[in-house]
Amino acid sequence: MRHGFDSSRSGVSTLLARPRDLRSSIDARLQVRVASALRTGITRGGHTRGAAVVIDVDSGEVLASVSYPWPTTGIDKTPASPVDSEEAAEALLDRARYGLYPPGSTFKLLVAGAALRSSPAVQNQTFACVRLPDGRVGNFVRGWPRPVRDDPMDTAPHGDVNLRHGLVVSCNAYFAQLALRLGPQPILDAASFFQIEAARPATASALQRTLPHAGYGQADVLVSPLKMARVAAAIAGHGIVQPVQWTIDPAAPSDEPQQRSAQLSQVRFLSDADAGTLGRYMREAVTSGTGRTLTANATAIAGKTGTAEVDDGRAHSWFAGFAPFGGTRRIAFAVIVENAGYGARAAAPIAGEIVDAARDLGLLK
Repeated sequence: MRHGFDSSRSGVSTLLARPRDLRSSIDARLQVRVASALRTGITRGGHTRGAAVVIDVDSGEVLASVSYPWPTTGIDKTPASPVDSEEAAEALLDRARYGLYPPGSTFKLLVAGAALRSSPAVQNQTFACVRLPDGRVGNFVRGWPRPVRDDPMDTAPHGDVNLRHGLVVSCNAYFAQLALRLGPQPILDAASFFQIEAARPATASALQRTLPHAGYGQADVLVSPLKMARVAAAIAGHGIVQPVQWTIDPAAPSDEPQQRSAQLSQVRFLSDADAGTLGRYMREAVTSGTGRTLTANATAIAGKTGTAEVDDGRAHSWFAGFAPFGGTRRIAFAVIVENAGYGARAAAPIAGEIVDAARDLGLLK
């Protein structure tokens, strides 16, 4: 430090001459289009908050990251009260990275991955979805007095359900029974690839207490949109979990997220074959399952809807997936609209607009 300003010293001159440009991975064109799609989708439904993240599947680079609402222009000269300041800070939280939400049925992608990691044969094992005494669809699970119910819109029992069918129709009863069949540790192991909190604390004994409900993304499961996008990216990327990249210049100074991701190496979540299987199921969820609102999109989308129940309001609307299905240059994404109800109604259309924007900008192939 004594020679920090002595440019005559070779070490100091080398340091001073080093490039200092910082190149963000964010594609400004896509960022603007994603922000517009998110705001329009949220406000047209009369909602107030949400987030969207887009990741390049092959590199792990974050191409767009949007949280709504965002700061407005202008200066408010009226001093804010402490309560107002707290509310404003909460409203302007970066939901894409730091918002923690129950993922609902999007978490079934991770549980399905845990099942395939445990035993590929599990995809052929069936669990029953029946008519309950109250007329709803679902099933009782061992050790729990109350049944697991599927969505009220599911008016007919799904019958004997395997992994493919369970994911396509998003059967809660199937995934609750699958989680019990797997046990807590495979789910914790799968969640650890993405630093996802499946129980509090993240131990097998804690998860065991909520296991059937965690199996379909409820109970104590919490996830950010960024982490949910990473799950979709790993499935699209032949089972490989890429470190998140916020810059694209290796010589540039690193910010905290890049430093953290640089410490991580590529790791394998699924085999290539199992990732391909799960990707096909996600595509079928769009062509004939809960994501049918995106069937007509000009780009083949694979994805999973989510309707995440919360204690103090209407359910959150989720959609996570990737596009194009079968393409050579793909994006993965996650969209959440807070308290907007069914994932297919609020989040999925926004995801479709995001894919359209990426296609228009030449980011897909």
